[in-house]
Amino acid sequence: MPTLPTKPRLAYLYSRYPVVSQTFCDSEMLALERLGFQIEVCSLNRPPNSFRHERLDRLRAEIHYPPPPEVLAAFCETPDFGKKLGALLKDHEERYGTGYKPRTRARNAWFMAMRLRQLGVRHVHVHFANRATHSALFLKKLGFTFSFTAHAQDFMFDLGSQDLLAEMAREAEFVVAVSDYSRDLLCEMCPDSEGKIVRIYNGIELDDFPRARVEVRNPLRVVSVGRLIEFKGFQHLIGACALLREQEVAVETRIVGDGPLRQELEAKIQREGLQDWVHLLGVRSQEEIKRELAEADLFVLPSIVDPVGASDILPTVITEAMACRLPVISTTVTGIPEMVKHGETGLLVEPGDEAALAEAIARLGADPEGRGRMGEAGRAHADKLFTFAATAAVLGQKLEAVAVKEPVPKRVEVPIVYLVHRWEGGPLLWNGPRLGDGVRWMAEEVVWPEKGGDREALEGVEMLPDASVIESLWLRRAEARRVLEEARGLWSDHVSGEAFYRAARHAVYLAEVLPKRGTRHVHARGSEALMTVWLLRQLLPGLHISCGIEDEPGLSRSLLGRVLSIFDLVSVSDTKLAGQLGGKAKDELQLSDRVRRAELRLGPVRIKRKVAAAAVDRERLEKVFLNRIREAMPAS
Repeated sequence: MPTLPTKPRLAYLYSRYPVVSQTFCDSEMLALERLGFQIEVCSLNRPPNSFRHERLDRLRAEIHYPPPPEVLAAFCETPDFGKKLGALLKDHEERYGTGYKPRTRARNAWFMAMRLRQLGVRHVHVHFANRATHSALFLKKLGFTFSFTAHAQDFMFDLGSQDLLAEMAREAEFVVAVSDYSRDLLCEMCPDSEGKIVRIYNGIELDDFPRARVEVRNPLRVVSVGRLIEFKGFQHLIGACALLREQEVAVETRIVGDGPLRQELEAKIQREGLQDWVHLLGVRSQEEIKRELAEADLFVLPSIVDPVGASDILPTVITEAMACRLPVISTTVTGIPEMVKHGETGLLVEPGDEAALAEAIARLGADPEGRGRMGEAGRAHADKLFTFAATAAVLGQKLEAVAVKEPVPKRVEVPIVYLVHRWEGGPLLWNGPRLGDGVRWMAEEVVWPEKGGDREALEGVEMLPDASVIESLWLRRAEARRVLEEARGLWSDHVSGEAFYRAARHAVYLAEVLPKRGTRHVHARGSEALMTVWLLRQLLPGLHISCGIEDEPGLSRSLLGRVLSIFDLVSVSDTKLAGQLGGKAKDELQLSDRVRRAELRLGPVRIKRKVAAAAVDRERLEKVFLNRIREAMPAS
């Protein structure tokens, strides 16, 4: 298979990622990766839940999250923050108000800028003209360029400030609109930026979707997909189903998705007596959605404009239905007529017209030949407009043109990770290895003190993300769970189930991200981090591992004597454990307490006391041990 040329490194910046309903974002990034782009994903907030589509397993990009708010604030407690971002922060507070949270946007940008420099990224692309694009304005002040894709309610309603939208467009390298309708609207709202606003449809991998069967079936099966929110119009689809029942047209309607209107829609189904005919299926994976589409006769999306002006613009689910060769019934809202050609690929009705919607469903339900003809025409229309050759390739050209303006910095490689279980703001890096040495420090738990935290360590220690991120991977990795469950027996008599499964989840997360960074060695700094590293080795058998065991370790010596055998390098400072190991482990790191116990004999009298431990050259010890790791570590 030919190797694709290396494209520029870039980052996608999201307010929240992943989000179940935003599959078009995943599709775009996967397409760009296939074109040779190296992508990093930055999410300013944890995902809304632990659900992940299967297709995310194909994404090579790593997802980066900021630390907890109190730690994020600590990052910004430096004079440089005010020097570089203070003026813009003050300007945005005065012009847009604190409700737009410019301080939060500035803090997010400050942290992500540090991470992006390490990743060798100079340009970020953002989906949705909202919080993440607002943060990108602050990133630009820190030396980065950005572009963004505006969709629908993000700039039409959610943002709430035409002046801020205009500033975003003015400062961006280019702006993507997902339909001709939205491009015209953006040009009207941001006339000074018209020349940099380009229409690029959201593309999908059309051949990933199976062909729907065209047949005569009773009842007719209708499928719809979307969040259960007002402007999707599902309340009108339920109303149309009630009319069809009165007309004795048998229709089974299956609605995939979840959202705030679920209870209201369930109540409407109950009132209309449609429990046997309308089914709310909840959230489904992408593969399950494909199966629903393949087994349907019609796809219906009754979009409306809600009372506050929010609406669909170019729903990706319509493209997915067209990929399956399903005829589509939808409405004349915004950009939908660009997708559905009335009478050719489906039928369009006026939004909210339940009688017309019912008539359209009944008409196509009674005409299987017409459904087949429209389905084929819809697929041909999708092949013309929504393939990645017509979408992601065009976006890729825009991104490449931006990249040539600035030299791309080299990514900082981190072949070695030092893992600590709990970090409370102490000076880990005073005499230890640093990022410049090819070492990344990571902490499973972080507690930042109100006073006295070490700022150098703060910028050098990476924290594991929110538990919801880790849980989503844990739920997706069934094979990894099985492997670790089988390994539990060795630990069950020594640690609680809670402690084991917390370490197991951390191991699954690290097994996901460390290979993407080219990490080849993980060092457990202290006995409390040892279980996570041991479990990580079960998932990554080729990983080189080491550990440094302190005096008076937190795990039992009998357990340590059993688990240390799989570590490639071991430093043991506990004399009892060292004796138990029979001299196989040296005290190379000398992780002893600052005091030691001494015994003074005066004849028959023995006096025990604590005396200061001998001073050690910590920097030299760390350097020698790091060299041992490098020498023993397998080649990349």
